[in-house]
Amino acid sequence: MPMSDSALSIPAARSGAPLSHRLLDIGERSWPAVLILVLLIAGWEWACTALNIKPYILPAPSAILTAALNDVPGLSRHAGITAWEAFAGFVIGSALGAVLGTAFAYSRFLARGFLPFIIAANTIPVVAIAPIIIIWFGHGIGSKIAVTAFLSFFPLALNMMKGLQSYDRTVADVFHIAAASPLQSFFKMRLPSAMPYVFVGLKLNVTFSVIGAIVAEFVQADRGLGFVIMTTYRTMAMPKLWAAMLLSALMGILFFLLVAMLERIFVPWHASMSTDP
Repeated sequence: MPMSDSALSIPAARSGAPLSHRLLDIGERSWPAVLILVLLIAGWEWACTALNIKPYILPAPSAILTAALNDVPGLSRHAGITAWEAFAGFVIGSALGAVLGTAFAYSRFLARGFLPFIIAANTIPVVAIAPIIIIWFGHGIGSKIAVTAFLSFFPLALNMMKGLQSYDRTVADVFHIAAASPLQSFFKMRLPSAMPYVFVGLKLNVTFSVIGAIVAEFVQADRGLGFVIMTTYRTMAMPKLWAAMLLSALMGILFFLLVAMLERIFVPWHASMSTDP
């Protein structure tokens, strides 16, 4: 007789540590990076002053900060556009990757038939494929999102396929004996076991999405951080160029940390959650 959903459910994860302990843990993990960042900025500022490095070669952090503060509204507007392009492309690319990865995990025919072409497409440099995608989708924001989605679907597709194929065969036998339906097996066995792989793919996707948005704006745009970088390069406004570049890097870091936070919420039981540096 088929078993009920509750009988097949994976036991709930243990309750997390108190908030104060989590904040302390975050502080312990973060302080080395913060210390290195402070030392790097201090050394950078000192080198630019002591060695008299020309601003067009390497602007000092103080000059970069001044350029950013002088155009907070403009940089904020351009950053918001790039963030939206990156986020939308990340969502679309991840959804496409999840669907393809699931199909490949369940169908060897589809995996063998399509994976070589997907891998070949993924080897094409984004700067080469971006103009073609922009021609297909036009010069609006949709083409930037399409470039971003194209760049960010591949990691999740492969990780989803690998994760869905990495379930415990002993557990699978239990589900078979319990006459679990295919949907029960997917949602209660294969998908939970695939979640660590899924989040590896999502972390790669979210960083690639920012890269895709910036590169698409390099090719054709009149707004966004990529547009700011290209225009400041042409006018040799190096402090503002560096400000836009560092802002895009900060955006990628924040997106990555958001996915990492979701990982800790949805897969707190995985070993990587306690062994990360």
